[in-house]
Amino acid sequence: MDQASLGLGLWSVVCAAFIVLAVGAMIFVGRLNAHLRQAKAVLEREVCQRKAAQAQLAQNEKRLRQIIETEPECVKVHSRDGTILEMNPAGLQLVEAGSASDVIGISVYELVAPDFATAYRSLVEKVFAGAVEKLEFEIISLKDRRLWMETHAAPLTDSNGIVTAVLAITRNISAQKRYEQQMRQQYRELAHASRLDTMGQLATMLAHELNQPLTAIANYSKGALLRLRNSQGREEVIGAMEHICAQSERAANIIRSLRGFVSQTEEELSCLSINEVVEQALSIAQIEALARNVSVECEFSNDLPSVLGERTQLEQVVLNIVRNGFEAMEQVPASGRMIKVITRSGSNGMAHVRIEDTGPGLPPEELDTLFTPFLTTKRAGMGLGLSISRSIIEAHGGRLSATQNVKGRGLSFTFDLPPSNEQRVLQ
Repeated sequence: MDQASLGLGLWSVVCAAFIVLAVGAMIFVGRLNAHLRQAKAVLEREVCQRKAAQAQLAQNEKRLRQIIETEPECVKVHSRDGTILEMNPAGLQLVEAGSASDVIGISVYELVAPDFATAYRSLVEKVFAGAVEKLEFEIISLKDRRLWMETHAAPLTDSNGIVTAVLAITRNISAQKRYEQQMRQQYRELAHASRLDTMGQLATMLAHELNQPLTAIANYSKGALLRLRNSQGREEVIGAMEHICAQSERAANIIRSLRGFVSQTEEELSCLSINEVVEQALSIAQIEALARNVSVECEFSNDLPSVLGERTQLEQVVLNIVRNGFEAMEQVPASGRMIKVITRSGSNGMAHVRIEDTGPGLPPEELDTLFTPFLTTKRAGMGLGLSISRSIIEAHGGRLSATQNVKGRGLSFTFDLPPSNEQRVLQ
């Protein structure tokens, strides 16, 4: 093979190789372009989806903002230290602010009434611990008006689930509070009228009960004077005077108890021994018990928790129930008339009182009507005693109920009262 042929052969090989490389490059470029077009399409689709998501997010945010702006209740957001971050127009109107700049950036504690600041701080801490809380409290508006508020507070969290702020929806309940105050006042007046009615029914027996110590005082006084005139023994005179003092104290205690019972003066809430409350009520009921030949037995527990309440009202409950038992036993032979009062500490930590009678009882279907206002089977009475009693117990955070005695005849009235460290405000 000559050189020309060899050169031509090499050239052919080079050309073939070049052609193969060119074709390969064209195929690679084609595939690369296809991948690029596909990647571009995916990117454009993701960009469109992201733009659509952003547009939807913006639309949702706008809708949410519109909802908050038009929400008739106060919606506010504040930090842990109380700095107000946002408040809607209803909230601005509620606190009597002229514009958002009047409240944004100030502390919520500048609005919360000082006597509720501790309770509100406790709410904030619970919310930052992840709880949803509710609180009734008073605020002092920017125009120095005290208003009652009810707020529902929930935690606002970031993308990591960390609580960053408090979201609170608050409404004005001042009108509701005024109504409740009016109802409480009417209820107190009704309860007072019921006590006066009770005393009216007991008037004859009270007169007899007071007549005994007064008669004794008169007799001992005459005896003491006679001994002094006759210059008789000093010891006999001293004995007579001691009897006079004892009977005077007895009469004074009766009057004092009755005066406190019928008083319309509002009592301050205080920690009470339920045993002492029951004893005081029974001391008044004892007058009627003697007249009706009813024996009264007591089983008092010594480990009862103190309760927070109004002494006179709780005495009224016991007296109403006991007198109801007296009247229920009118047709029972005298030897079988008995009221038994039991106090003990309940399994739930509450003070438990049970008052049993030995009357005829009631059919189960009539038990629910016992507490219906103005419904009575008595010849004389307002039909309010048991209804008022239930209201008093419920206002003290407890519950009054009646059941048929399991053994023997008669009814049992029971009520529980929470310990004083659990009860804060008497409604």
